[in-house]
Amino acid sequence: MYLIREIIEKLKDIVSKELDNKTVTLKDISVALKIDYASLRKQKSRNVIPYPEIMSFLAKRNISINWFFFNQLPESLIEETSNYIILKYQRTIRASAGGGAINYEVNSIPLVVDKQLLEHINSSYKYTEVLHALGESMEPTVKDGSLLFVDKSQTNINTTDIYLVRTNDGLFIKNIKMKNNKIVLISKNKDYMDCELHVDEVVIIGKACGILIKI
Repeated sequence: MYLIREIIEKLKDIVSKELDNKTVTLKDISVALKIDYASLRKQKSRNVIPYPEIMSFLAKRNISINWFFFNQLPESLIEETSNYIILKYQRTIRASAGGGAINYEVNSIPLVVDKQLLEHINSSYKYTEVLHALGESMEPTVKDGSLLFVDKSQTNINTTDIYLVRTNDGLFIKNIKMKNNKIVLISKNKDYMDCELHVDEVVIIGKACGILIKI
């Protein structure tokens, strides 16, 4: 499990190097992440890691996510750009248990991701996009606020996998199965009921090949 104090120390090292080894405070980190200082202090006290802001911070600097979170790359902070893939990060889109967003192509920004990460989750970089999960219907597998790496080339239904689907009510992240001429959206959290829709009411956007859980 990641601890936010460890994450903040890594961020301080990065920002300090950008400022000629100046001593960096939590307030400096809040500025770098574009998070309100009081909010960041509260997140630190609750050990809540602001993943979207950190990933945006890393992307702007071409810093490997693998290096930052998993220490899987060599000591160099920034590697050759050939090691990276630029994905669409749908920062304003939510895949939900009850709401979601009907328009999927809204306000995407580039997100730099290490190729090794996509290879690890078996996701095609040409078709992978990143968005947020909203709600608790897929817990414990997908927690509220998690980042989903969705491969839009993988749409064949497998009942063990998790898919991003579009319905008339918005976007959902669910297990799915076919039942006659209907598609059943299945929640892992048994407090939520399954939902049956006609096949014409559901568009399978892609499979969630990777999930970065917000702890």
